[in-house]
Amino acid sequence: MMYRSILISAAALALMAGSVSAQASCGAPLGSKGGVLSKMPHLKLSPSEAAPQGSDSIVGMWKDNWIIGGNVVVTSIATWHSDGTEFDNVDLPPTVGNICQGVWESKGRKVTEHHFGWTFDTSANPTGYFTLEQNVKLSKDGQTYSGPFDQKYYDNDGNLLNEYNGETQAERF
Repeated sequence: MMYRSILISAAALALMAGSVSAQASCGAPLGSKGGVLSKMPHLKLSPSEAAPQGSDSIVGMWKDNWIIGGNVVVTSIATWHSDGTEFDNVDLPPTVGNICQGVWESKGRKVTEHHFGWTFDTSANPTGYFTLEQNVKLSKDGQTYSGPFDQKYYDNDGNLLNEYNGETQAERF
């Protein structure tokens, strides 16, 4: 019985991995994923936990939707750190690259980020990398941010493969 469960689990994982784009990683457009944000648990953090630097700062943890053509393509848990670094955990399988990181700077409520990550094929072989540039604006109450992004995908030799533009919309945990 246990052997059968292991086989069924392995088959499900293989099927899921086989259906993911060869460029899937930390923000790759995979089609509409409407409703993903509502499936995430609502954490009840204190104001000092949610916004440790105050509501005028992007520092903290966020639920972040990346939108292309009006469709949510991925949702991430983004953590912006006071040292100018940012970390994302995207709702994709780890085998296709669901962890990425970036650096950021702010000028008031406007934040610019430079983000980098690896790309993989469906067999978890490295296929290249991507860059992501975001220019977001923090809301007056410090509970949301939004703004445009530009994401470029490169192969292992640094040749540009694809470019996507869209909007990011986030709310603070």
